[in-house]
Amino acid sequence: MKRVIQNFFMFLGILFMIGIFFPGFRIFMAELVAPILDNLLVFQIHILILILASFTALYSTLIQKYTVDFRRLKEIQSRISDFQKRYIKAIKEKNQFLLKRLEKEKVEIQKLQSELMSMNFRSMFYTVVVTIPIWIWLWYRIYDIKEGMQGGLYSGVSSFVITTPFQGLIHVSDSVLFVIPWWLFWYILCSVTIGQIIKKLIKL
Repeated sequence: MKRVIQNFFMFLGILFMIGIFFPGFRIFMAELVAPILDNLLVFQIHILILILASFTALYSTLIQKYTVDFRRLKEIQSRISDFQKRYIKAIKEKNQFLLKRLEKEKVEIQKLQSELMSMNFRSMFYTVVVTIPIWIWLWYRIYDIKEGMQGGLYSGVSSFVITTPFQGLIHVSDSVLFVIPWWLFWYILCSVTIGQIIKKLIKL
């Protein structure tokens, strides 16, 4: 049963990750979650994003806590790190004898790397099933997609404005760090920061 659930979320996660590249899918997904998330539009846009980012941080942290064996994860990371240090040292010292021994060990390390990647991907697919619909809904509302789309295109300028340090009054669609829109930058910043706080609190 557990395996079936994991495969279902993996399939759903892949579907969402591919779907975001298609405008029709994005609009369908946004309208699907709108009846729930539209209730948050009573908040100012930066507070709304903070709330959603906090939920994402909590959800993703709990998913990691209950789907990842952190004891095993740390053990694998330690083994891989130790191997890499010994391998680099052997190359620098041109120690052919040690390099031959490490080549035999390399097969086991590659298996551990695959296991580590599998752990990370498993939790990621669980997380994107919630995160992507939230991102799509924010995109949909911030840019007024339903009202503003013409032939699949939109202006890319949001009607939501906020006052920020250094920049003053800006549209939340204005770029930060050259390419990232402010709303996405704020979402990621809040999510990462709050995620770290939650991990400290639950000693993850």
